[in-house]
Amino acid sequence: MYVVLMLADLLAMPLTMMSLALGAIGFSTEAFAAAAASGRAQTAALLIAFLAGVSEMLGQSVILVVNRVALYRFLASLAFTGFTYVLTALAWALSAIAVAPLTRLGVLGPNEIAGVFGVVSLAFAPRLFGVFSIAPYFGQALGNLLEAFALALAVFGLHAGFGLPLHAAAFCGGAGWVLSYIVRSYLGHLLATPLKRVRFLVSGSALDKSPQQIIDDLARRLKLEENA
Repeated sequence: MYVVLMLADLLAMPLTMMSLALGAIGFSTEAFAAAAASGRAQTAALLIAFLAGVSEMLGQSVILVVNRVALYRFLASLAFTGFTYVLTALAWALSAIAVAPLTRLGVLGPNEIAGVFGVVSLAFAPRLFGVFSIAPYFGQALGNLLEAFALALAVFGLHAGFGLPLHAAAFCGGAGWVLSYIVRSYLGHLLATPLKRVRFLVSGSALDKSPQQIIDDLARRLKLEENA
């Protein structure tokens, strides 16, 4: 019976993820309240953040497919980026909690880590459309728009999930994003060489090209094949 219930729970998870993602994009109070309080919703939110990373990497991975990279490398590159998105959400959540005492409200504390992590992860829902950032000309603008959308959802989620006044939610969400960005940038600079080696090890490429560069490489590759 336990196995049956576990399988049923696993099968229902995609529906939970879809419901939460759609709710988040629609600024649903219920969706973010669930992510703040429910373990199941928090698990679904983490998976949404993971898939957001996978979606974003699908665009970069076009060049891997064209170059006929092994399937395991292709899948590994998707998983690697998915996990980095989850870690980004965690850094954002911890940063939001770290600055919360400055609001003098005392609402967010160490015991709220799971809830804040869930709310911030759910805010990544718009970035499920990150695959379209591969498009030339407007791809970069779309990526920036999705990032701004995620920030707005994180602020709303802290307000809806924890009852923070909007100004306090904006401070925690915005300052948390800034702090996590600074930490990620610092660590990215500090660990640039080993991270680059990891990317090459996982995918066989640095995967750091802009959408236009990827399109240009793709066109060049197709032209070479036509002339061969």
